[in-house]
Parts: sequence; structure tokens; C-alpha cells
Amino acid sequence: MRRFLIMLFAGLLISLPLSAYALGTATLGNVEKVFVDGKAQRVIIPITFTADGAALEATYTLNPDTVVPGGLSIKGWYLLLVETDPGGTGPTNGAWDLDITNANGFLVSQNLIDDRSSTATQQVKGSTIGYATGMITNSWSITIGDNAVNNAVAVVYLTFVSN
Repeated sequence: MRRFLIMLFAGLLISLPLSAYALGTATLGNVEKVFVDGKAQRVIIPITFTADGAALEATYTLNPDTVVPGGLSIKGWYLLLVETDPGGTGPTNGAWDLDITNANGFLVSQNLIDDRSSTATQQVKGSTIGYATGMITNSWSITIGDNAVNNAVAVVYLTFVSN
């Protein structure tokens, strides 16, 4: 028993420094539905990424069946627009990236949302990404990375349109 406790304590001491290099966090904001003729035709999904220390490497998993309150599924909807909005302390200027990957490992964003500004709001239209690849049919991983600014914040707005 004593040997077990010593090994457990040693393992905790070894892993403790690793927790100091924690990754950033990603949180879902208030999802906005845009109605036309009483039917939701667009959905704007805000995700806030916050750095823990210097590393803003965080992933949010977007499930098309559960992301919109009220039971609205966006499965089969198309990515219309991606807007990146750095906070007061923005990520590394011209270097931070946003990758959108589907459940099959396909890079939906096709590296077109890379090298974002640390001060300016920027947009990439879904037609640039391609509507065929921009249709959400399974969970997507939205990952922000390549930041070296302490406590950086960035908000990403994903706008989806129904078919």
C-alpha cells in the first residue's frame, strides 16, 4: 500500500508541471436564429476562444443536432460565412488560424481561415470555402491555434443557411 501511495504521489508531481501548459477554452455563446416568413433560415453560432496563459490552442465540437436551442437541427445546412473577431487582447497578429474539420477528418476550411488579424474583424464567405464541402452533416471540430499572446481572446461567428 505504501509503495502504491508513493507511486501515486510521484505521478502527480510529474504531471503537475504539464497542467501549467493547459490549452485554451472554447465556449458557445447565444445562438441567433434569423427568421424569414416565420421559418428559421439562418443561424449565427458564436464561439469564444480564450487563451490559458500563452497557448490559445482550443477546440469546440459543433454538433448540428444539438447546437441550436429549441430543437432546431442544422444538419444539411451550409456554412455561409465565417467571421473572426479578436478581443481587446487579440491572438498573434497575422499568425493565428482557424481550422474546421468534419468527423471524417476532412479539413472543411481548406486553410482559407488562416493568418487572422489581432485587431480587425475579418470574414470568409462560405462560397470561398465551397458549398459542397461547407454542408454540415456530422459533428465538426472548430480549432483555433498558432497564438503566442498571453490571455488572448477571439470570437468566431459561424453563419449557416438552410438549403
